[in-house]
Amino acid sequence: MSSAPGRVLGLFDLTCLGVNAIVGTSIFLFPGLLAGHLGPASPAAFILTGLLLLPVALCYADAASRFDRPGGPYLYADAAFGEWAGYGVGWMCWSAEIFSWAAVASGLCAYLGYFSGFWTEPATVKVTAAGVILAMGALNYRGVRLGAWTTNVFTLAKLIPLSAFVLIGLFHVRAANFSPLAPFGWAPLGKACFLAFFAFSGFEVVPVPAGEVESPQKNVPRAVVASLCIAAVLYALIQFTAVGVLPTLAASERPLAAAAALFLGPLGASFIAVGAVLSTLGFNAGCALGGPRYLVALAQDRHLPRWFAFVHPKFGTPHRAVAATALLSVAAALAFDFSKLVDFSIVVICVQYAGTCVAAPIIARRRDAVGWLLPLCGIGATLWLGSQAGAGELVWALSLLALGYFLKVVFRNKT
Repeated sequence: MSSAPGRVLGLFDLTCLGVNAIVGTSIFLFPGLLAGHLGPASPAAFILTGLLLLPVALCYADAASRFDRPGGPYLYADAAFGEWAGYGVGWMCWSAEIFSWAAVASGLCAYLGYFSGFWTEPATVKVTAAGVILAMGALNYRGVRLGAWTTNVFTLAKLIPLSAFVLIGLFHVRAANFSPLAPFGWAPLGKACFLAFFAFSGFEVVPVPAGEVESPQKNVPRAVVASLCIAAVLYALIQFTAVGVLPTLAASERPLAAAAALFLGPLGASFIAVGAVLSTLGFNAGCALGGPRYLVALAQDRHLPRWFAFVHPKFGTPHRAVAATALLSVAAALAFDFSKLVDFSIVVICVQYAGTCVAAPIIARRRDAVGWLLPLCGIGATLWLGSQAGAGELVWALSLLALGYFLKVVFRNKT
């Protein structure tokens, strides 16, 4: 049957969804990479990227306050520019969710490898990623409330070890580890922010299940901004602590566990490793909840077969969209490695961020310079961050967009 799901998600659920979607595997793996680019100055990458994305988040919040159905950036572009532009943004949003889900599922074994080398075997990485995606998809297949509860639990579970790392680690920070502050200069700042950009992506998922949210025009904007701010503060503190504790941070494959081992011992390092695993599982739960709603929105508007928008008669979930998104994510995880999936994700995320920044003032019918100030800042930030990608990723993104339009034409003609 096809009907509207119930409104069962509140502000806390949405904020947890946003924080969970942002705080994934990246914060456990990227501190070493960022330190390799900027050295002790690497916390600046998280601070700058968070500030750059704040106008983007505010554009999302403004646009989200005007809609109460699922779709997020797709709805905004559709309302501002028409169905073809809206579909293109929606298609890229759904694609980003697929590749992001696959990327983080593939990164799960990095910290499982702390406990046993078995988890770092290539075949094990692929099988584990596929199994996690299917398991989280199954939970959200059976119910939105169950999926939201799972997301909330994982969000709180991963914040506990991260908070403990900061609160205890700050007392072990050594000022000497911050000298020289920028041993490689500031030229690598762009590349560092590019990595941080992926670590921050996720807050855009918050408006997607708006059709299942209590008081969406009030709760969705609040959750968007809150989730980004919480993540920005947490990231900067984690990076500062890790750099201040571990002078060889850039050389570590599991940077937070290595840093924690210095002031918490082997047990503390294991605690952080478990937190990384829970964080990855939590991100997967969030992808399973938010990602399929893009497909639902596209199907409801008949850009893609309406069959995907049908709601399960017993569970009240868009079960077909959940299954399709999970299966495609499994295929991506099996076909590509973690770094390639990250590159794919970043480029398509840029499309939806820029699209929303342009659409927000048009939807609000703002023609004054002040009304366009934040959107222009958001567009500039997104373009600068996206420009750090290579030409190959841009060609791939255009090819993916062309495939989406081809499918739209095919299914439109059949309809």
